[in-house]
Amino acid sequence: MIRRAALLMLPCFLAACAGEPPPPAVAPTPTSAKAPVAQGPVAPPPVVERVAISTDFPLRYAKTQRFSLGEPKRLTPTEDGKRVLFLRATPQDPRNALWEVDVATGSTRELIKPDTLLAGPEVLTAEEKARRERQRIRGGGFTFFEANADASVIVVSLSGKLYVWKRATGKARELATGPGVIDPHLSPDAKKLAYVRNNDVYVISVEGDGAAKPVAITRGGTETNPHGVADFMAQEEFSRQRGFWWSPDGNEIAYEDADLSKVEKWTLADPGKPEQPPQIVAYPKTGKAHAIVRLAVAQVRAPQQPARKIKWEAERYPYLVSVTWPKNAPLTLFVVDREYRHGSVVAVDGKTGNAKELLTEEDKLWLGEDPSVPRWLPDGSGFLWSTERSGDWELELHGRDGAKIATVAPKSMGYRSLVGLDAAKKVAYVRASAEPIRDEIWAAPWGGGAPQSLSHNTDSLVYANFGDNSRVYAQYEGTQKGARRFSVRSVDGAVNIPVPSVAEEPPFKTNIEYTKVGKDDYRVAILRPQKFDKARRYPVIDYIYAGPGSYQVHSDARRYIEQQWLADVTDAIVVAIDVRGTARRGHDWERTPHNYGEVAIDGHAEAIGELAKKYPEIDGTRAGLYGWSGGGYATALAVLRRPDVFKVGVSGAPVADLRDYDALMERFIGLEPNNDAYDKQSLLTWAARPPSAAAPARPLLLIHGTADDNVYLVHSLRFAEAMARAGRPMEFMPLVGQTHMVSDPESSAAVAKRTAEFFREHL
Repeated sequence: MIRRAALLMLPCFLAACAGEPPPPAVAPTPTSAKAPVAQGPVAPPPVVERVAISTDFPLRYAKTQRFSLGEPKRLTPTEDGKRVLFLRATPQDPRNALWEVDVATGSTRELIKPDTLLAGPEVLTAEEKARRERQRIRGGGFTFFEANADASVIVVSLSGKLYVWKRATGKARELATGPGVIDPHLSPDAKKLAYVRNNDVYVISVEGDGAAKPVAITRGGTETNPHGVADFMAQEEFSRQRGFWWSPDGNEIAYEDADLSKVEKWTLADPGKPEQPPQIVAYPKTGKAHAIVRLAVAQVRAPQQPARKIKWEAERYPYLVSVTWPKNAPLTLFVVDREYRHGSVVAVDGKTGNAKELLTEEDKLWLGEDPSVPRWLPDGSGFLWSTERSGDWELELHGRDGAKIATVAPKSMGYRSLVGLDAAKKVAYVRASAEPIRDEIWAAPWGGGAPQSLSHNTDSLVYANFGDNSRVYAQYEGTQKGARRFSVRSVDGAVNIPVPSVAEEPPFKTNIEYTKVGKDDYRVAILRPQKFDKARRYPVIDYIYAGPGSYQVHSDARRYIEQQWLADVTDAIVVAIDVRGTARRGHDWERTPHNYGEVAIDGHAEAIGELAKKYPEIDGTRAGLYGWSGGGYATALAVLRRPDVFKVGVSGAPVADLRDYDALMERFIGLEPNNDAYDKQSLLTWAARPPSAAAPARPLLLIHGTADDNVYLVHSLRFAEAMARAGRPMEFMPLVGQTHMVSDPESSAAVAKRTAEFFREHL
């Protein structure tokens, strides 16, 4: 099966989450559900001296990119295991430079600085800006690098241009590609570089003195028929950013050939900047025509020859979710039907282009996502694959013909993703934990023996990257105490090299507690004000995001620093809660078809009531909530559907009408946009109901970027109109020129300040 990459879904004031999970379904009217009852008598809240809310912290938080500027990013071991490459900026300069760690000596040094290659400001094409938005990339300088096995040749991109750095000279030179380059990748022998420019794939030599000219490998690419570019659904919903792939021998390139001619065209015109011309975007909306995705193979040495078309059951499986073409193995695809209930791993015959089915996956509701598989063994004798057929994730070894050989990581491990493998030792390295709020790195053998943890702390959230190396890996670790650690390690424990961070430390730490409440053991993170007084009762603010693939409660306490600030300035208790419908608790926990809103919102309401019973300091009669994107949707739905519990909300970039979002919605609600489920789960339906004694109006702050190309501004405009027509008061805060990420620090700080003020006014 496939599962969305294990990205922390962290809706916040300053930026949007990765991806847009499905929205909740509608439940009965508030009168049919019981409101949570807080323990003890409800006394008037004491008068507390309040200071003016300053933007000093939010502005600092935004300018330092959540205090991450200066942390090592994209830590990637070389194939020979001798070096680890990474990007790092500074709090003073957000432009990433390229660095490396020497594993033998433990030393760290800077290889390439962006200002040595480009003196002026970066200029990005609309295509590159869109790709960065899809990948949620912030900052500037180098956002990409790629190296050969020993890092003697490294390629970086900057301002739409490509540069090759060679260890022999210690210098980088620009390649004659022309501007506007996207998605570059080295050939297997590191002698050539392929990239996309003007909707076609080009190849250029990286050897010699730089006099080489690019050669067009594809021809005739247009905006409606791009070559080598991942389509919108692939980038936004399938975690596939690549649109072409080198063959192992470097003689061929497989590329996506997408027909967008029938896809509905949306106009992205920022009303805050009327002098700018609008962009016309092919948007694969729910229930409408999508990109017709094809795959072809071009000859690098003879690009004038017709490309060989790849044939799979494209009518049955229109979504091209993943492509891999490793050494000693066939070109391998994972394709899925539009309902996302049936998928097939297929191997392509190199001579005919015909696809042979290796295995299939199906789910009565929808398939999960794991972009780390399929992963072929180096000798091509088999591949690793993950599945939820048993009710939770397991990692399996399959033979070259697709037949299952062994279970590598059983469901009891709490498998998350495959991060590396050692075929000689018959060991897979995985992220896994039976406890949903944390992760460890495990060595899971398939040749016999029990799995062994490589992690030393069991209260952490851990990410690891082995690259193509089976001995050395890079690790990020976030702990419940707030410490962040970056390191280079070896599987035998002999290597443990700290990778220095020069990021600015937050001015305070999180005052956090982790707990479980309710009969379903909802995981909860509780953030109390720094000046917490256990004799008092505090309002509670729910930091919400709910939906398949997402989770809010995790062991990386540092990532709650903004929520701690909110707790301090509002004199409230902030909580994050994972209820049914979120990830990491098994198949049936995550799947809630056609009633996601009912399950999610009622789950949060129940959890607020249980928290009020468990903690006397929590006043369940004064509850608010906020979120962004999917969290913005849940927030708006909660104050409309459960005003008995939620008395105020701050909703950022919500999907108001599910029909006006991309086809992700079809997975959870159905292919036919005219079915009743879309109406029942639409914010517009709930907003159109006039206030009543059973469903009183609650204060709502709505925030949206005018240049958002993920959740378009039209969602908030239609929602605001429906609220006004029904006589429901609402405050609307447009962010001129901002996208879904809200990258401008001043805008982010203004949002944080107004959000805090709004909660103080109404709680």
